[in-house]
Amino acid sequence: MRIVFDTSSLITALRSSKGAAAEVLRLVLLEKVVVLMDYKIASEYRDVALRPEHLAAARRSAETVMALIGSLEGLAEPVQVVSKPRPLSSDPNDDMVLDVAINGRADAVVTQNGKHFTTAARRYGIKVLSPAELLETLREKERNGE
Repeated sequence: MRIVFDTSSLITALRSSKGAAAEVLRLVLLEKVVVLMDYKIASEYRDVALRPEHLAAARRSAETVMALIGSLEGLAEPVQVVSKPRPLSSDPNDDMVLDVAINGRADAVVTQNGKHFTTAARRYGIKVLSPAELLETLREKERNGE
């Protein structure tokens, strides 16, 4: 499955190693899920994840977080955004996620905040899933032998 992992889900995964977002991150690192990324998303990951409040909540050093994001970049399928249909979302920061999803032909955007993505993603046949919903979708595919 090809996904765009929204920054909110990454931060949730960093803050708690026990939740669905952390499990999605593990699946990406194990290369069981393909994560799509461009430079803007990688930059946003760094900008947000390295905020002192997130580092403190995650109980991780900046170096550890940088290494993890570097690993994600190394595993990610790079997406060149050539088409930017507008307007997409009520939140302009979400447009860059949708740009990568559309141009990278993602199966899903994985986010904690689906309401900003749903209408635009539906127009392009892209699912909007919470981390828990993605895990359930993957389990269902596995049960069906896909």
